This record gives sequence, C-alpha cells and structure tokens, in this order.
Amino acid sequence: MSSGLRYKFQGSHISVLTAFDANSPTQAITGVTRADPAVVTYTGVAVAPGDVIYITDVGGMIELNNRVFIVGDGSTAGSAKLFDVDSTGYTAYTSGGHFDVGSFSEFCEVKNWNRTGASKTQNDVSTVCSTEQEFESGLPGPGSLALTFNYAGDTSTAQIALAEWDASSDTFAIKRQLPKNGGTRIYLGTVQQLSDTGGVNGVWEASANIQLTGPHYTVPA
Repeated sequence: MSSGLRYKFQGSHISVLTAFDANSPTQAITGVTRADPAVVTYTGVAVAPGDVIYITDVGGMIELNNRVFIVGDGSTAGSAKLFDVDSTGYTAYTSGGHFDVGSFSEFCEVKNWNRTGASKTQNDVSTVCSTEQEFESGLPGPGSLALTFNYAGDTSTAQIALAEWDASSDTFAIKRQLPKNGGTRIYLGTVQQLSDTGGVNGVWEASANIQLTGPHYTVPA
C-alpha cells in the first residue's frame, strides 16, 4: 500500500473575501519601513500571518494606498510584514494611514477547483553566430483559477461577494485549506468572468474565472 500523502476534496475549506470591515475602529498606521518585506507598525487590534488587509490614506509612501496585502511570516502585534512587498524603492513614509482587515465567508457550493499555472514567455536571443534558435525564459506568470459551483447568486454570501468583486474589478482574496492539516494557501486575484447555466433534470450551476496576481501565501502551520 502506498504511503504517499493524499487529501480528499471533501473536508477541504474554500472561502472568499467578502469585505474589509472586520474590525472597528480601523488600525492606525504609525510607520512603514523601506525594506524587503515592508513592515507596517500600527496601533489597534493585532493582525496575524494570513490576514488580508486594505491600506489607505498613507502619507509619503503613497505606493501602498488603496491596495490589498497579505500579512506575512514574522508579523507580531503592532508590526505587520507585507508578504511579497519590497518597498526599498518606494517614497519614504511621512505620516498617517490606516488599514482594514478582511473578513471571509466559506464557499460551500464549490464543486471543482482548477488552478492553472501560467507558462513563462520565451524570449528569442538568437544571434548571427547561433547554429539554432536560442531562447531565454521570460517572466513567470501567476496563473489563473477556475471554479465551478452550485448556483445561489442571490443568497450565498460568497457568491454575492464574487459578483461584487466582478463588478468592481478590484483585487480580492480566496483561501483554500486542505483537510488533515494539509496546509492553507491564500491567493490574490481579480474576477474575469462569472457564468451560470441550468437545464432540465439538473440544478443551476455556475463558474468563475479568476486571474491570479503575485505568488500565493502559505499560512504557517
């Protein structure tokens, strides 16, 4: 019998970011480092690795404003490291700013999850001295995610949120947790398309195509 690991789809948990209103009042930012990763100091309710936040009203380091970030490894109360954010080239922080923490809703209607990694572009670097075509790999892409699910677009909190992210084209987050402590990943992306379909002797079904952005974050066990 094989001793390799495996995880059933049933027992997994998939959840969708619904809003940035989990805490009131919002956390006040007191400083941001120019570093890799950027570190935000703040006052207010503590955030933890894997939390998703939305930053606004920062003075000086305006590159952070109106963006969604994942709180990364090594964050502690009052100090949040921004996952995959290198701020060494950003404008220096001066004052102000705050962030809101996102809330998630479990997406129980999901039937299939299909994440596709993007192919790297191939740059032709052939020269007059080449004896055959020569290529260098270009930038990697974050890929895309396709979900199929039972349709409940007017009653499911997760599906209502997906429709709102689709209408706004704003970046949101989706979280996947495997059973048996198989790990939790958080992906950022934008909804590219929502569709629904139905027919005789069947149930209403729907699908979502999501363009991912940046690397996924693995929540520490």
